[in-house]
Amino acid sequence: MNNLFSLSKQSRQLLDLFFTISTEFLCIADERGAILQTNQVWETKLGYLNPDLYDKNLIDLVHPNDVPNLILGLKKLTGEKESLTLTTRLHSNFDSYLFVTWQFKWVDGLIFCCGKDLTELYQAKKDAESANFLKNQLISILSNELKEPLESLFLFFELMSKANSRSDQKTCLENIHLSSSLLGNLIDGLLTNDSKTGHDVIVFDFHTTVEDAIIPLIASAKRHNIAIELSIHPKIPTTVVGDPQRLKQIISYLILNAMKCLEQGKIFLEATPENTDKSVFKIYFNVKTSGISPLKNGLADPFLFTDATGVTMANNLSFGLELVKTLVETMNGKFSAAWDNENNYDFSFHVLLLRDESQKLKNGRSVSQHILPMYNKNLRLKDDELTALEQIVNDQTQLTSSGVLDQRPKILVGDDSTKNTQMLAEALVEKYDITVANSGKAALAMATQKPVPDLILLDLSMPEMNGFEVSKQIQLEESTMGIPIIFLTTLSDKENKAHGAQTGAVDFISKPFDLPNVEQKIKYQLALKHYREILSNTTDTDALTQLANRRRFEEMLTIEIRKARRNNTPLSMIRIDIDYFKLYNETYGRAEGDACLQEVAGTIKKTLKRAGDLAARWEGEEFICLLPDTNLKGAAHIAEIIRKTVVNLSIPHQTSPINTIITLSLGVATGVHLDKSTSENSLTTLFTRSETALIRAKKAGRNQLFVFHND
Repeated sequence: MNNLFSLSKQSRQLLDLFFTISTEFLCIADERGAILQTNQVWETKLGYLNPDLYDKNLIDLVHPNDVPNLILGLKKLTGEKESLTLTTRLHSNFDSYLFVTWQFKWVDGLIFCCGKDLTELYQAKKDAESANFLKNQLISILSNELKEPLESLFLFFELMSKANSRSDQKTCLENIHLSSSLLGNLIDGLLTNDSKTGHDVIVFDFHTTVEDAIIPLIASAKRHNIAIELSIHPKIPTTVVGDPQRLKQIISYLILNAMKCLEQGKIFLEATPENTDKSVFKIYFNVKTSGISPLKNGLADPFLFTDATGVTMANNLSFGLELVKTLVETMNGKFSAAWDNENNYDFSFHVLLLRDESQKLKNGRSVSQHILPMYNKNLRLKDDELTALEQIVNDQTQLTSSGVLDQRPKILVGDDSTKNTQMLAEALVEKYDITVANSGKAALAMATQKPVPDLILLDLSMPEMNGFEVSKQIQLEESTMGIPIIFLTTLSDKENKAHGAQTGAVDFISKPFDLPNVEQKIKYQLALKHYREILSNTTDTDALTQLANRRRFEEMLTIEIRKARRNNTPLSMIRIDIDYFKLYNETYGRAEGDACLQEVAGTIKKTLKRAGDLAARWEGEEFICLLPDTNLKGAAHIAEIIRKTVVNLSIPHQTSPINTIITLSLGVATGVHLDKSTSENSLTTLFTRSETALIRAKKAGRNQLFVFHND
């Protein structure tokens, strides 16, 4: 048997069956290594279509450094041996390599190859080696980071032995206690250096906490001819709410790193607040050094960092400052470091703290239950989000007074009684933009018009289309399903309230109206809606699909565009839309719709193999993928794999006009040699191209992809 065509029909069928069911790389080549046949795994894992491989040689697909070993192995196989085991790096169509261990067998003039993908194993080994290096690095750094606190502790013991009075001895004991606590606190900071680690949120004395972080270091600083000065702005409250231990860790480590920057001189720490009238406010810390620096060409330079390979890199933070940065981020803050030509260093950071409301709140409550969950989740809050929380805590009477919203909240009133709509409109018009609908159909039409209302007051008993039916339709639309609906009713039985909850109602208002109660319920629901929006916008993950959310995608897109410019590499984008998903929700219900979204999202995520690739949920049933360093052909191939894989899921969709199962439409675009204009323009161009491609795929009949060619 010297070629595949000499096989019998039965043998050929068995061979094809084996190639179909195997999950390993299978290949048949001639004595020169020319590929004669491959299986589907080559396409799934490497991105090569089988016909494209038939004019290639095995040597063409391995890493250049592995070519000599492969050539030598093939020679031995065809001359001396009948079998051979060899490990090579196999090049993929996505410009990456997989580690594959091959078993070659020489049979009647043909080479039969079976390869096992060991990439994950090799990567795990690499990660373990890197982790071991970092562990050893951490151990070597521990002594350096803890040297000064230990020295201070020993100095206080020496002073205590020389103290003549009980007063002096008491002072030394207090400082020994402070130094011991600080040492334990610093060790804890080193061993739990994790931005996801939770921390305490309690009332504490700000001034005492800052002083306690510095006092144990003063003795050691004086011994090195370094003075430490502290200035706390008088507007900072005496007591605040936050994590005092974490704040002490940050300040102590920062002072310790500042001491490394000086041979002698002064360290000045200043703490200033923003508007402390807010319930959540920032405190800015600035640490400056002045004096003689020993750091030129020294290993203690805080802007030199040794990576996991042992290479020292400039313009990076040292381990100590990286630790400070991480600790600051756990308190929702930001850290920066700089130095001037005279070797004076300037370290700055801010943290979020809460105002101590314990004296103001009734019923013995301490801090607002709305803010504490936000704080404990380590969310990085923006200024408008802080204002929104301030609004919720203070129970403001007008949502717009804080400037959180660009316009006044919009309220849709749906009631067939002109008397009722007029009464509500007159009572609410000073604070809200009111739109009135006198039928269920009119209310539904107005609810779906953009901009959609922020809240809907909906009468239950309307002709043609009652409130329950209107609410159910509103819940089917992605753009309106988050709108809170309050039912207006003369009924008060539990059955109607349960039914209302199932169709999206958040509350009931009984007729005749108690207008102060109506205003209170509206104000509460609008504040709660905005609070939920804050929660959804300050995380990086979509709660339903566990993919990246829109915010995370936009952040990564900006970063990847910069990388593409800098490295002169392509950047591709895939827009994905589930065909006729609204009909799917109407047919099978929201629960099945959510399950479908999760299954499609999981398929997309599994298809993207590389660490740098990103899959995100854009909105509703639409997803988006970002593929760095991937050309248009590679992106189109990945898109087609996603489409085929979802079709193979065979999720039933009996009301789809084009198929009986769930299908996808996809748009693919690539930015190559992105221009050097603003990042916004480049971002818009790539995004618009992929969106245009998606629209064309839909117009062409759906269940297909459209590739946007730049020419």
